[in-house]
Amino acid sequence: MGEIVRYQHSLQHTTSWVRPKSARALLVRTLRKEFDQSAFAAEEIADESLAWMSTVQGLTLPGSVSLSVPETASRRYAPVRRRLATITAVDVDEDAEIWQEYGLAVLQRRRLIRWLYEIYRQGGFASLTELAAWANLTPTALEHRLAPVRELGIWLPHVGGPKSGDGLQALDAWLVRRYLEFGDVSLERSVLGVSEGSFRRMLRRLGQLIADPQGHIPAYSDVEHDHLRQVARWADQHPRLRHQLATLLDEWLTPLGKSPVDTSAFTGAEGQRYLRWLGETVEDLGLRTLQENEMAFFALAADQGAGARLDSARILPVHLSYFTEQDAAAGYRGKSRRRVFELKFGRIERYANEAWQQGALLSLPDLSLLMGMHTAAIRRKILAHEGRFVPTRGRIWHIGARPLRRDLHPKKAASQA
Repeated sequence: MGEIVRYQHSLQHTTSWVRPKSARALLVRTLRKEFDQSAFAAEEIADESLAWMSTVQGLTLPGSVSLSVPETASRRYAPVRRRLATITAVDVDEDAEIWQEYGLAVLQRRRLIRWLYEIYRQGGFASLTELAAWANLTPTALEHRLAPVRELGIWLPHVGGPKSGDGLQALDAWLVRRYLEFGDVSLERSVLGVSEGSFRRMLRRLGQLIADPQGHIPAYSDVEHDHLRQVARWADQHPRLRHQLATLLDEWLTPLGKSPVDTSAFTGAEGQRYLRWLGETVEDLGLRTLQENEMAFFALAADQGAGARLDSARILPVHLSYFTEQDAAAGYRGKSRRRVFELKFGRIERYANEAWQQGALLSLPDLSLLMGMHTAAIRRKILAHEGRFVPTRGRIWHIGARPLRRDLHPKKAASQA
């Protein structure tokens, strides 16, 4: 029992440390402090702002990264026929929520599913070997993570995988139909790692297609549109479900006519001031164009001491090399393709040093979410390479019950960052 309590406490610490540094949390904090919005209004406006930001040409949101992927499902041609696709490597809010509610294995599964569909929507097909390396998993571990999804009869698009017409449904269509049929999908959501917010968005999209059967939802591929339309037609043929469909329409179509960022909750000229601030924020994020394999991530500035509070500390966007040729050589292209020990440490070391060189420090919880690993596992990896300097926030500022090592005086370390 004591081990379970300690694990839950550690997990709560990890997620509570990273969530305030998400793009959404920063928007909510600004709206509440500088624009005097209520908690509810701030969250609604932040969601609308993020949705708008995702449509800005050339802007890559924090946590997203462009990677080379196969443009064909053929095993033969996948290594040579390639294209770029942008995946959400880390969604701080959703990933932290899933981790805390369902555990690390489900978080890893959710990321894999998310990447598979994001790549497919951009005209590519994921290679499971590459996907495993991105997730710091062996190929065997990846198959274990995806096995429950396959057993449910959900279609997963990837190189060498089944075609969409093989009697399988895309995840969203499968889960929505299950909900309409049985009413409760909490068990299924716990297996698939679908948060409450994500599921609500699925239902809203169904409502959009019901209202406009020929419409197109940018977040979906043509195959997913077809699968969801099949669900809508099936439900419409069952009298007991028509009321549920009408309820969905009333509940989810009401907000769709709003502008991308609704300023009605602001007083006076505050709405225009917020729009200007949002535009400046987007401009700041887009000042440096991200390269292939490069990802933006928020971290505390290196000069923010041990007693810094997350709600007032200075937070910087840093650019991290998400997955490099060296990572591939240490993983699936190396001699030990079924071992990821060196792959994991190499990425931990690089992330920490790249953030430090840009004037910020990553904590063990930050690295934990980036890597999809427990903080204890991150610590073990660092201790196993004691001769290599990894500038984490705890190491530089001597934070934590078991400091890794006091390599530098905090002020000296901050000045060198």
